Amino acid sequence: MKRNWLLYVVIFSLALNLGTIGTFAYLRHQDQQEKAAMPVPPPPLPLRTLWRELNLDASQRQALHSMYPEHRRQIDEIRLQLAQKRLELLDLIKDEATPLSAIRAKIQEISALQGSLEEEMIRFMLAVKKNLNPQQQAAFMSKLQTRMCGPDSACGPMGPGFGPHRGRSMGRGRGPGRGPGTGPPPPEGPR
Repeated sequence: MKRNWLLYVVIFSLALNLGTIGTFAYLRHQDQQEKAAMPVPPPPLPLRTLWRELNLDASQRQALHSMYPEHRRQIDEIRLQLAQKRLELLDLIKDEATPLSAIRAKIQEISALQGSLEEEMIRFMLAVKKNLNPQQQAAFMSKLQTRMCGPDSACGPMGPGFGPHRGRSMGRGRGPGRGPGTGPPPPEGPR
């Protein structure tokens, strides 16, 4: 009798283990299929290419070329500060004695810098837009919408976080301080 009971326990245990392994294998397979089906966002559009596609005249190119170095300096400075704050946050997380309030304060600093980065990006976009004629402005805004929402979709009422690219950042993962931005600078600056 005791031997039969032990046999039932072993069979139940094997069935439970096989069911668990099967479930994990199925979920992993589903996750891989979802990742394969997700469209890859296009790489950042280099400014030189953007300027060419907007058919800028010489005076427009000169105006935008003169604005770019200050914008790049601002972006690089904010990204450097972001990287430093993220390292500080990591140090706080590593220390077991760090109170949650200190971690939250550091997160607020990082959030403020992220906001500054977004503001600088918008400031630059608005300055670019001012230097364009109405047809160029429409093409520029169309390019921005494609970059933010995807090539085959409008953002919709919920914004870009709820479209086909939901759950992914708009920039490419470039490490600490290298989040969403204009992408790598052109080799010689915009022309």
